[in-house]
Amino acid sequence: MVLQQHSLEKVGTLALFLAIVLFSTVEIASKAIAERAVIDPYAMVFIRFFTTGVVLLAISLPGYLRSGRRLGWHDLGIFTLTGVIGITLSISLFHAAILMFENASSSAVVFSGNALFTTVLARFINRETWTWRKWVAVTLGLGGISMFIFESGTPTRSAVYAILTMCMLAFAFSLSICITKRVVARYGAMLFMGCSSLIGSLLTLPMVIIRRPVNAMAEILSVVPLLMYMALIVTALAYFLYYYGLSHCTAFKASMVFFLKPVFACYLSWLILGEKLNAWTLTGTALIIFSLSLTLPYGARKKQNQTENPSAAQPGNTSPAVGAAVTSEP
Repeated sequence: MVLQQHSLEKVGTLALFLAIVLFSTVEIASKAIAERAVIDPYAMVFIRFFTTGVVLLAISLPGYLRSGRRLGWHDLGIFTLTGVIGITLSISLFHAAILMFENASSSAVVFSGNALFTTVLARFINRETWTWRKWVAVTLGLGGISMFIFESGTPTRSAVYAILTMCMLAFAFSLSICITKRVVARYGAMLFMGCSSLIGSLLTLPMVIIRRPVNAMAEILSVVPLLMYMALIVTALAYFLYYYGLSHCTAFKASMVFFLKPVFACYLSWLILGEKLNAWTLTGTALIIFSLSLTLPYGARKKQNQTENPSAAQPGNTSPAVGAAVTSEP
């Protein structure tokens, strides 16, 4: 039994690792699509999260219903609230901000700072306590984010707009995370994300129709392989691996894997797109990663052995990993 549990934990850690690698290519794939076609941010959100919603619900809903539980209007209201804030608004702004940044890695690193906004909002929404570590984390993280104004070497208006857009969407995204942490234990993370993704994506349709270019179908057809990669691999498969990994891994290990996202994003952007970080963005990246490490609860490593059972990483836990699992990836 113990050996089986350890085997499952290894598989869970591998699943989390693969999910983070896939998530790290979102910005790269978005840049590649933007070079070949004009795909509106709202259309991108619909394509990615409608697909993801269908896939996650196909996996999680049957088991939920077999348990004798049902979804009602109150549940629909919760899914709609988090879908509007976390998907319709936040991820649409995210894709718009990617196009504003010069480098794909810049948008990936800056977005990873959304955990700092979650730390602030959780104080009021989830009644989480403040410590000096959290104050330092938020201060250093915001300082690191501001350094990306110099991503091209000198301050640019586009970089300022991109950072302001990222900060707005990070605030909204973090709000949806804090709301979700209060209720996700009722449903399970995969079902909750599936419902929120499906509803949030459907609510982008009016803007997709209004903002569609004249040759919208031709633009989509010109990048079908990349769009399929974004929808099926980077989003649907990545989220499945993410939640599967969390259910079979300790919260501490899940948190550590999560911090690899900015590192992978920078490395893959250099490897695939040939991007280079300057002294400003390198320093900013280091500050953001360090600030994220400070958001881990003191003594988390000591508690690692106390959370070896799978339930420790289940949705509803207040650990950093589960907070991230609610959905801290775009």
